[in-house]
Amino acid sequence: MRFKDWKSPKIEERTLTKYNWVVQHKDKLELGYKTDIGTFTYINAKNGVVIEDYVQIGSHCSIYSVSTIDNKEGEVILKKNCRIGSHSVVMPGVTIGENSIVGAFSFVNKNLPANVIAFGMPVKIVKGLKEIGRGNKMTWKIPLFKIYWDGEDVEAVTESIRSGMNWATGPNVAKFEESIASYVGTEYAITFNSGTSALHAALLAHEVQRGDEVIVPSFTFIATANAPLFVGAKPVFADIEEETFGLDPEDVKEKITENTKAIIPVHYGGCPCKIRALKEIAEDHNLILIEDAAESLGARIGDKKVGTFGDSALLSFCQNKIITTGEGGAIVTGSRELYEKLKLLRSHGRLETQDYFSSSEIMDYITLGYNFRMSNLTAALGIAQLRKADRIIEMRRKNIEYLIMGLKDTREITIQKPPKDYYNVYQMFTIRVSANSRKELVKYLADKGVMTKVYFMPVHLTHFYKNELGYTCKLPVTEKLSKQVLTLPMYPTLTKEEMDYMVEEIKNFCEVIR
Repeated sequence: MRFKDWKSPKIEERTLTKYNWVVQHKDKLELGYKTDIGTFTYINAKNGVVIEDYVQIGSHCSIYSVSTIDNKEGEVILKKNCRIGSHSVVMPGVTIGENSIVGAFSFVNKNLPANVIAFGMPVKIVKGLKEIGRGNKMTWKIPLFKIYWDGEDVEAVTESIRSGMNWATGPNVAKFEESIASYVGTEYAITFNSGTSALHAALLAHEVQRGDEVIVPSFTFIATANAPLFVGAKPVFADIEEETFGLDPEDVKEKITENTKAIIPVHYGGCPCKIRALKEIAEDHNLILIEDAAESLGARIGDKKVGTFGDSALLSFCQNKIITTGEGGAIVTGSRELYEKLKLLRSHGRLETQDYFSSSEIMDYITLGYNFRMSNLTAALGIAQLRKADRIIEMRRKNIEYLIMGLKDTREITIQKPPKDYYNVYQMFTIRVSANSRKELVKYLADKGVMTKVYFMPVHLTHFYKNELGYTCKLPVTEKLSKQVLTLPMYPTLTKEEMDYMVEEIKNFCEVIR
């Protein structure tokens, strides 16, 4: 079967497909995109067989989800891009990891992790692989994140490339923006080449300028604090609270002065902040409220999604976010006036009545602007990714539930517990540990191949803000939490084996330090 000519085969019960392989219990078979299954291969899917995208199976193989020899039963999962040599047998309950290669004539009666070469009867791992097709070396057994992608993403980008035009601007941009607005629940959405560009443009559109103050958290990615500096304003740091790790409304009140123009609260790691209280404060003091929802697409309080509380909101599509376009961002808003300003700012201040690259019309430049545009190629990927957003979030939440169950009795670990009506999408899974033991836990897990990261170190303590700008802030909760937080691996395709391994090693570490 040739991938370029691939079409999903018509599958009938116990009947050879056009590619001469056969399946029993066809309704329990999940077949991914551009799979390549060899001739005379037999699949018994009684208890479920999942064959993910780009899997290749050689001829004369047998895949069993039930065995009549020992009555063993269990779902078989063949992860993305794994390859199984001819005449091999895969037994019930087996998972073969992403990119792994199984040699011909192998008897696979146990799980195989990602990125290994294995063969034999029974199968044995003989070599590890570098991660395939990711553009960087894979050094972690369990990385901090993995991008969730499928054949729809590949086809969307490929189709745009094959069009031979509209790689910069084009119809996908508007379509992606309409989809974002619909998903979040706002009137307008406008895309940018990064979340940082989007926030910069939002402050310009809201006419924040020199002499203004903007209240921000220090417990955030530095772009939140830098953006006011881009427009000549002053970032003023307020402390956070310990329930959601977002801005503390009471401390925000204390930081308001006659120069305060805006508040930028951050929805940390997928969890909504105390945005309702912050909205009341903004309204009471006639302040602009810009939600930094870079990490929280799809999060909500009750039925109201983040991004719909403020005057505008920032979204990010960087590679570790809920959905990704590699780099990219957006502003959502209910204001037509703001939307029109943002369109000018992102494209050189040009008043566009038609697509610039497809029109011979002479267009005027009516204000100062930037090249902050998202490309049509990038937007094509965004459209495909956004269709999967709810599925991605549910997979994340299911994994979180499993991890929390595993760690809940580990007294050295504190797990965030947001209010009951908060729907956390878990862009990150951040725990709290003793400040005295965090460094050792990071090293211990790194030695075991598990990546962790501190999100975030306080912005006001960075060299630039402390030494160059001379900030001296008293933010006790920010500084306490920043010494305790540790973000663990979290992505939709985490396996139970990987999560069990993480939990076991964390518990092993905690037993040692008791």
